[in-house]
Amino acid sequence: MPFGVKPFPDNSGRFYDFDKVYRVIIQRAIRESGLTPVRADERVSSAIIHGEMFRDLRDRSVVLVDLSLDNPNVFYELGARHVMSSTGTVLMCRKGSILPFDVTLSRVIFYDFDGTSLDWEEVERVVSLLKVALLQAHKGQPDSPVHALLETVIREKELGAKISGVEVVPEKAPDGEPAERYQQIVADAWRASGESIESLFDQHRGSTFGCRTLAYLCLTTNCTEDVTRRLANHLSDGQQYRLANQLYKRMDDEGRLTGRALLAYASSYSEACPNLPGAKHALGIAERAAAAVERDYGPTFDDSNANADAVEAYAECYRRIAGLRQWYWQLTEDAGDLDRAIHAFDDAVLWNHRARITGRLKHPGFLAQARLKLLLLLRVKDNNPERPDKEGHGRAIIAVENKDDDDDKGPSYLGWYQAIVLADQGAAEESRQMALKTRIYDATLRADPSHWEIGRRQYRQLRRFLEQYLPFLCNHSLIGKISQELQRGTES
Repeated sequence: MPFGVKPFPDNSGRFYDFDKVYRVIIQRAIRESGLTPVRADERVSSAIIHGEMFRDLRDRSVVLVDLSLDNPNVFYELGARHVMSSTGTVLMCRKGSILPFDVTLSRVIFYDFDGTSLDWEEVERVVSLLKVALLQAHKGQPDSPVHALLETVIREKELGAKISGVEVVPEKAPDGEPAERYQQIVADAWRASGESIESLFDQHRGSTFGCRTLAYLCLTTNCTEDVTRRLANHLSDGQQYRLANQLYKRMDDEGRLTGRALLAYASSYSEACPNLPGAKHALGIAERAAAAVERDYGPTFDDSNANADAVEAYAECYRRIAGLRQWYWQLTEDAGDLDRAIHAFDDAVLWNHRARITGRLKHPGFLAQARLKLLLLLRVKDNNPERPDKEGHGRAIIAVENKDDDDDKGPSYLGWYQAIVLADQGAAEESRQMALKTRIYDATLRADPSHWEIGRRQYRQLRRFLEQYLPFLCNHSLIGKISQELQRGTES
């Protein structure tokens, strides 16, 4: 905050006593919250930027910021804090101030002060609000819009390669690389015990360490196709792509990988190898699956008498291929690849809609996702975030309803896509309510190991999606609030 008495910037001759705000409001609120107030000028000279100040901004569990009078040093220090810490920042400001857009994602506590005199009732009100905010901040409540909107904040070469605006972090074992050695030791012990892999999978599927250990066991043992496929899918959901791909490849080399498993392999491979050669290889895997569907059901048929199994198979193929086409275009940034991605999503929307009508699509989020991506890719093609949605994708996403026999994860994915569309349309309260409702629903799923991507891999992918397409989404402040909800859910 500024120190001492500062003139109002309107040349009115009035002065603003920041020391009074600090003494009467800030110090009291901090102490009553069980914390200790430390102001920067009490530690270092305000004329020189010291490392000690930056260490405080990085390391203090709570930083309180007074944005009154638009002091540039204060905004500079707030920016540093938001980059260096995802949590623990509380904002306050004089009533009547017009804050810059970049701050609007954050909650601000406004107080009434004419620069000289503080009303007793106003002091009581503000101290009460600040105490609540300080306690929440001290508990680690995420509040940085930087960390909410960016999947990876600091660009460092050792964190991975930068691809189309997204930092790709290499996969690590749950406890670092040394864990791999112990997983192999445990795998040897399990092998010696003679217990079936099916039983071990049921016991340990909720643990990343356990699932990785099972992968090492499965790679050196003759496992059934069913358990190998289930384990590979589970590892992929848990972002353990390298081991998942070893299992997929083993089944593929043995001629045991077909249909949906091939499509899952394609997606997992693209995540593990996030570069152009990886995207090409993943597309090749997915197109092998599509060719198999054509052999089984024919390349074209009238949807009025289409076999329900065929509709379901085509819906799955086109959905996966569309996502890979989108990723391929993001790597090449080629207009032709964008057109191919749009065409693929047209097919994905068509077939997933048919599958939903026939009752074979139990995951309504798949249809909502395809429509939302198509809506945004059309905006990208026209280079116009305000492009009219004449195809009606936004309305169709909002209109999708959950059914009693849907997959348990369906309402989660659908809810987030609907919240994004509502935010894009400017429906602030409806978007907030949908995001909150969905995060509460997700909390009921997270305890079940079969849904372990919910709130984890899922939330990171949704935040990555928002970061990538933010330039072509409307109402960024509302989109940012959704990203903050996802961040809170991921870290809770």
